[in-house]
Amino acid sequence: MLPFLPSVKCPACDVSHTPLAGQLKNGVYAGSCQNCGYFFKFRAVEDTADTVTFSVNGAQYTVGNEFDPATSLNEWLRSQQVSTGTKQMCLEGGCGVCLVSVQLYEPVSGTKQVYTVNSCLVQLYMCDGWEVTTIEGLGNPADGLHPVQQRLVDYNGSQCGFCSPGQVMNMYGFLQRNPKPTKQQVEDNFDATICRCTGYRPILDAMKSFAVDTIPSQHGGPLDIEDLNPKVCKTTNKPCRRRCRPKTKDDANTGPSGSVPLHIVGERAQWLKPTTLQALCALLKQYGGANYRLVFGNTGYGVYKELGPWMYDILIDIRGVQDFYRMETSPSVVVGANLSLTNLREMFERHASDPSTVTYFPDFARHVKQVASNSVRNLACWAGNLMLKHTHPDFVSDVFTLFETVGAQLNIVDGEGKESSVNLTDFLTTDLKGKVVVSAILPTFSTDDVYIRTFRVAQRLQLSHGYVVAGFNFQLDKNDNFRVKVKPSIVFQGINATTNHATTTEDFLTGKQLGDPAILQEALTTLGQEMKPSSEPILASPEYRQNLACSLFYKFVLNTCADKCQKRYQSGGTGLYRPVSSAVQTFDSRKEEWPLNQPMTKLDAAYQVCGEARYVDDLPLEQTELYATFVISTKGNAKLASMDPSAALAMSGVYKFIQASDIPTGGTNSFTAPTGGIKPEEFLCSGQVLYAGQPLAIIVAADPQTAETAASMVKVTYADGQRPLSDMKEAIKQKSFFPGVLAPRVVGDPDQAIAQSARRITGTIECGLQAHFHLETQNGRCAPDDDGGMHVQCTTQDIGVTAQVVARILNIPQSAVTVEVKRLGGAFGAKNLRNGMATGACALAAHIMRRPIRLCMNFHTNLKSVGKRHPYYAQYEIGFTEEGKLNGVSVTAYANCGSSPNENLMGAVFDNIDNAYHCENWRVTPIAVKTNTACNASCRGPGSLPTHFITESMMDHVAKTLGKDPSDVRKVNLYTKGQVTPGGKRLDYCNIAALVSQLEASSGFQVRKQQVALFNQANRWKKRGISMIPVRYGIGLGSHYNVFVAIYGSDGTIAIDHGGIEMGQGVNTKVAQVCAYELGVPMSLIRVKKSSSTTNANSSGSNSSHTSELTAMGVIECCKTLKSRMDPIRLQMDKPSWTQLVSECYKKGVDLSATAYTVATSSSGSGYNVYAAIVTEAEVDILTGQSQILRSDLLYDCGESLNPELDIGQIEGGFMMGLGYHLTEKVKFDPTTGEVLTDGTWEYTPPMPKNLPINFRVTLLKNAPNPVGVLRSKTAGEPPLMLSSSAVFAIKQAVEAARAEIGQDVFFTLNSPVFAEDIQAACMVKPSQFTFGQ
Repeated sequence: MLPFLPSVKCPACDVSHTPLAGQLKNGVYAGSCQNCGYFFKFRAVEDTADTVTFSVNGAQYTVGNEFDPATSLNEWLRSQQVSTGTKQMCLEGGCGVCLVSVQLYEPVSGTKQVYTVNSCLVQLYMCDGWEVTTIEGLGNPADGLHPVQQRLVDYNGSQCGFCSPGQVMNMYGFLQRNPKPTKQQVEDNFDATICRCTGYRPILDAMKSFAVDTIPSQHGGPLDIEDLNPKVCKTTNKPCRRRCRPKTKDDANTGPSGSVPLHIVGERAQWLKPTTLQALCALLKQYGGANYRLVFGNTGYGVYKELGPWMYDILIDIRGVQDFYRMETSPSVVVGANLSLTNLREMFERHASDPSTVTYFPDFARHVKQVASNSVRNLACWAGNLMLKHTHPDFVSDVFTLFETVGAQLNIVDGEGKESSVNLTDFLTTDLKGKVVVSAILPTFSTDDVYIRTFRVAQRLQLSHGYVVAGFNFQLDKNDNFRVKVKPSIVFQGINATTNHATTTEDFLTGKQLGDPAILQEALTTLGQEMKPSSEPILASPEYRQNLACSLFYKFVLNTCADKCQKRYQSGGTGLYRPVSSAVQTFDSRKEEWPLNQPMTKLDAAYQVCGEARYVDDLPLEQTELYATFVISTKGNAKLASMDPSAALAMSGVYKFIQASDIPTGGTNSFTAPTGGIKPEEFLCSGQVLYAGQPLAIIVAADPQTAETAASMVKVTYADGQRPLSDMKEAIKQKSFFPGVLAPRVVGDPDQAIAQSARRITGTIECGLQAHFHLETQNGRCAPDDDGGMHVQCTTQDIGVTAQVVARILNIPQSAVTVEVKRLGGAFGAKNLRNGMATGACALAAHIMRRPIRLCMNFHTNLKSVGKRHPYYAQYEIGFTEEGKLNGVSVTAYANCGSSPNENLMGAVFDNIDNAYHCENWRVTPIAVKTNTACNASCRGPGSLPTHFITESMMDHVAKTLGKDPSDVRKVNLYTKGQVTPGGKRLDYCNIAALVSQLEASSGFQVRKQQVALFNQANRWKKRGISMIPVRYGIGLGSHYNVFVAIYGSDGTIAIDHGGIEMGQGVNTKVAQVCAYELGVPMSLIRVKKSSSTTNANSSGSNSSHTSELTAMGVIECCKTLKSRMDPIRLQMDKPSWTQLVSECYKKGVDLSATAYTVATSSSGSGYNVYAAIVTEAEVDILTGQSQILRSDLLYDCGESLNPELDIGQIEGGFMMGLGYHLTEKVKFDPTTGEVLTDGTWEYTPPMPKNLPINFRVTLLKNAPNPVGVLRSKTAGEPPLMLSSSAVFAIKQAVEAARAEIGQDVFFTLNSPVFAEDIQAACMVKPSQFTFGQ
C-alpha cells in the first residue's frame, strides 16, 4: 500500500511536510510548521491502492498500471483469453453481445446484487472488488449446461450463435434478482441484445418458459434459486452459492464497489477512486482545472465518442462514494447521483401502487423502462444522463424531461465542499468544472388536481433514441372546464439544442380553460409557432418533430380532459398498448423417416450458448501475431493527394503503414475475382476516392486498440473534391448509370395491351438501403506458411473466391492458399464478395510482415466501407380490366449499385416482378445507377425483396383505383397450374390459389376485416389495417459443392466435409440428418468438419438459399457410393451391427471415404418455386405515426422439410429481417462528404423483440412434397422475407382509414422504409384537426 498523500502542505506558507509515524488520536495529526511555526491539524487519510482486484467466474485477478485506464472489461477479458465467449461488436453498448453479470451495490437493501451490464462500456479499473460472471462461468456441454443455456437450446433459440452468450447472460442476471418473473417482465427485460437471425420468437419463448405464468404445457417452468446456480460445492456438497472464491480486499465491504481508494498512474492517464465525498471534493479541487472526467457507467461514450475515456488525463471513479446512493421518498423525494436508471425505475415501481406516495411515479417508471436497454440502465446513473445534456445541449435527455417536468432541484458540491442548489434550466448553463452533482430533490404534490404525464416517441419501443420526448405538468380545476390554475410546465426534448420549455405556450395557458375547444386550438397554434426544430441529416424531419410536439400536447389534453372528448377520440390520449406476445408453430413430420425431417436444434447449439463455439476473432493468438485495421476515407468523389502516417508510426506498438504501392509485383489491387462478369474493385485506393469509407491504407499494430488509434492519426489530404452523389433520385436526374448491365425484357405486346385496357394507371414506388448487420463483422486471419503459401481463416461465404482473391493479390498460385471456415456469426450475403476486402488486406499485411495478422473490421468501419442491400426506384404503367385482371405491365426499375455494378443481381427483377400473378404482356427495363457510395452487395433475397414490394405496390394501386379490396385483386390474378412466367418457366406444381384459400380460412381473414372496420369506426386517432400477401419465389439449383464423407474403420464414426458454409441456417445439421438417414446410423456418430478450399475445392458460394439442399444432395451421392462398396461385405455377414460392418470392411481394404461434386440433374436443374402467403394486421397511432403488428398468420410451402424446427426458425428470422427493411432500418448519408451517418447501433435500428407481431402464427403446409426437391424438401432461407411487405400494406390500410376521416381517401404512394414520420405525414395530420370531437 502506498500513502494516499506522501506529504501535507502548511496552510500558511505552503511548505510540504512528511507526517511522522506514530499513534494517532481519532486519526488526527497536529504539529507546527517547520518553516514558519504555524500550528495546524490535519486528519490522516486512509491508505490507497494502486492495483485492482476482482474475480471472474470465481478466479481472482489483480491488475496494476500495465493497462491503459481507458481499457474496457471486454477488451481485457478477450485479450487475456479469460472469456472469448463474451463477444465484441459495436463497442458502444448498443448490440448487447458483450453482456456479463456483475455484483453492484443496491441502495435499498444496502447489499450487492447481480446485474447484467455491457462489458464494452465497463472500464477495467471500475471492477475493483467486483465479482464478474461470464458465459463460461455458467455451464458447458462437458459438465452440463446451465438451465438458461439449456432452455435456449431446447427452444432452438440459437442460429448463428454469435448473440447467444449475450441472450443467456441477460436472462441469467435477470433471474438472479427476480427468480419468479412474469412473462411480461421477461419481455420487458429482453431489450439489450440484438439478434439478426432468429427473429427473437424462440429466444423469448425460451426465456418466458421461466415465468410463473407460463402455460403448463410449455416446456420449462420457474426455477428455485438453487437451480440457477446448479454447480455443487466441493466443500459443502450443496448447490454452489459462489462464496468460496478467493477472498478479495473488498470482501468485508457491503457498500459500494471498492472500500479502499484507488490511485493508478498509467503511462498516459491516471485513475482515481475516492470513497467519500470529502475525498472527492479534494480531488475536484486538485484537478478541477485539468483534463478530467468523472466516471460512473461510461455509457455516454456509446452516444458521443469524444467522451471516450482515452480523451482524458484524469479519470475519477465515483462509484465508491457512499454519500451518492441516497434514496428517500418522505417527506420529500431525494435521489442520490449514483442511483442507476434501474435503481430509479425500481424506486418508482416500488411506490407506484401506494396511493399515498407520489402520483407521478407510475408514469416515470414506465418512461424510464423505455430508455436505452436494461444493461445500459444497470450501468448508467441519472446524473450522467443529465451531464450528457449539459455537455451536448442537443442531447434528447429523458431524465431532464422527467425531472424538469416536476421542477426538480439539483444539489451540487464544489472542490471546497460548498453546496449549492439549482433548477434544471439553470443547471444547463452552470459551470461544472471542479463540481459534482450530489443529489436531486423531486417535489411531491399534496393535492389531487395536479396532472403529470410524459411521452416518448421513438422508432423502436426498445433501445432507441427518442425523436421527441415531452413532459406536461398542469394544475387544473376540473370543475371549471379544466382551468389552468398556475403556470404549467411543458417540457420538450428533440426540437433543437436550446428549446427545453414551451414558455410562450405556458404563459398563454395560465388561467385559461384547457377544456375550451377555442383555447385548445389557440394553444396549438402558439405551440406550433414556438417549436422551431433544427434541421440535420441524421434527425427526423423538422416538420415531423414540430407536428409531433403538437400531437403530444394534444395527447395530454385528450388524456387529461377525457370527460370533454367524444368517446371515439379518447383513445388518442394513450399510446399503443402492447400485451405479452404469443406464437404458434404448426407442422407435420414423418417419424418413420427420422432423423430425416425430424425437428431438432442445431448440432452446435449447446456449444454456441455456452460460448465455446469459436469465431475467427475468438481463435487463440499466436505469439508473434499482430493486428491490422483500415485507414478509410472521410470524403467521397475526390482524388487521394497524399497520406502522412508519421504521427501514427510514432506511436508505441505501431509496426507498419501499408498502402497500394506495397502490393507485391504482379499482384492485383482488387478484392474481387474476375468471374461471371465481376469487375475489379480496389481494396486499397490508388488514386480516385470513389466513396467515403473506402479503404486507403492499412495500419499494423500490436493490438486492435492501438491499430484503430493509429489509423485515426494518419493525415489524409484530398484534391479535386466534388460534391458526392449519394442520392439515387439525383443520380437518375443526372443520368449517372452503368451502361450495358442488362437489356430490357419484353414478353408479349405490353404497349398494345395497356393501350387497349379498360383502365390504365402510372405511378412510382421506391425502397431503401438495408445494412446486413451481421453481428460478426468482416474478419480475416492470415498466417504465412513455411512453403511460401498463405493459411487463411476468415468470415467468407465463398471459400473458392476468397482463395482466388488472396492468390491474385499476392501473385501466388491458388493452390498455395488454404482458406478455412468453421462457422460465421451471420452473413446475409455481405460475406460473398465483400469479405475479400478484409481478408485480402489481411493477407497482404501478413505477406509483408511475414507473421500472422488478424484484421477484424470494427463495426463502424464495416457499416461505412461495405455496401448494403440495393435500393430501388420504379416507374410503372399498368393496363387492367374492371375486375382488376392484369392485361399489360411496363416497369422501369432503377437500382442504386453504388460505385460498382458488381453484385447488382438485377436479373432478380425479371424473375420476381410477376410474384404470384399471371399476365401475358410485360416490359421490364432494369437500369443500374452509379453513385458515390460503397458498392452495394447481395443481401438476403437480393433484388427479389425490393421487386416483390414494387409488385405488391402496383397491385395495391390497381385495387385502390377500382375501389376494390386489395386481396380480391390479388386473388383474381393468381397463377394457376400450367401457366408460364415471364421468364418462360412453366408452373407445373403451382398451388398458390389453394394455399391462399386455406390461409384465409385458418386466419379468419374475412371476419377480421369486419372487426378492423368496426374498430376504425370507433376510434378517431387509432386505426387498424389488415392485408393478405401471396408469394411465389423461384429457387435455382445450379450451384456446385464438393462433399467428402469418411467412415472411420476403428469405431464407425463418420466425418463430413462439405463446401457449404454454416452461418446459422443449419446446413451442418441437415447434412448430418441426411447422412444418418441414408446410412441408417444414429446422429451421434456424425461430425461435420470445417469447410476448406483444399478438400472442398471449386465449391460455389453459400447463397441463394440452396446450400443445405445441394450439400445434402452431395451427401446422398457419397452415401450411395459407400453403401455400394459395403454391401458385398454386408451380405457375407449375419446381421452385423454398424460397427462390426465397418470394421470388417476396413479389414478387407474397402475404401470408406467418398466424394461427390453436386451437379443439378435434369429434374432439378430448373429448380422449383416456393409458395407462401401471409395475413398481417397492424395498428397505427395516427397522432405519432407509431405502429405495431397485432397479428401475422403465415402459411409456407416447405415441401417435406428436412428439419421443421430449423426451417421455421429461418422463416421467422427472414420475416423479421424483412420487417426491419420495411419498418425500422434506414441508411443516411452526409450530403456534403458522403459519409454514412447511420454507422452505429444508436442510429441504425434493426428490429428488437417488441417489433415482433404480438400474435405470430407460422404453419408449414401439410402433404406438399416437392417432386423436384432434394428428399422432397424446399428451402426456407430467402422467400420468407417477401412476406414482410404485408406489414406495410396493413399499415397503409390503417392510414387510408385515417385519411378517410378528412375526406382524402384517394390513392397515395407509401414508400419503404415506413418510419413513424412517414406514417404521420401520410395520415395528413394537422393541429387544426385536434378537437374534442364535439
